[in-house]
Amino acid sequence: MRLSNHRVVKIIPGVYYFSVILFFLVIFLNQQLGKQLFPSDKYYFVALILISLWLIYIYFAGKYFEYDSEGTLVSFMNRGAILSEFINYRTKIHEIKKEKIHNYKIINLLFYRRLVIQCSTRNSNKNININISMLSLKKTKYLKLSLDKIIAKNQINL
Repeated sequence: MRLSNHRVVKIIPGVYYFSVILFFLVIFLNQQLGKQLFPSDKYYFVALILISLWLIYIYFAGKYFEYDSEGTLVSFMNRGAILSEFINYRTKIHEIKKEKIHNYKIINLLFYRRLVIQCSTRNSNKNININISMLSLKKTKYLKLSLDKIIAKNQINL
């Protein structure tokens, strides 16, 4: 089974750049209007902090995710959505043999979701963390079904 969140992630760079422009626009307009854009400095700083937090969230949670379980390997790929065509410093590819996957867990926080895969190595178990925040709930359900199938097959083979 193959899954990806390409449709959602292709709008992330536009949202990010619009948010950066909004951040600088708020600063510029507040200076040009003689600090009358907001009723007080407290609201101005709150607006800047909220926009900054939004930018940080989009940068870290807005990642491209691809899953491929065809063949003998299971492949997980995370790639940054912003500047990923130019600099690939955020690309992480994990290829695991299906027989080595023991368990998985999806950590679902309010705005952030992470897939934790437990797989065996030569001497111990290893946890692999993968960001799936931008994966839709329907595709997350398919991911769970596929991983459950792999784990059930591994339990039978033991």
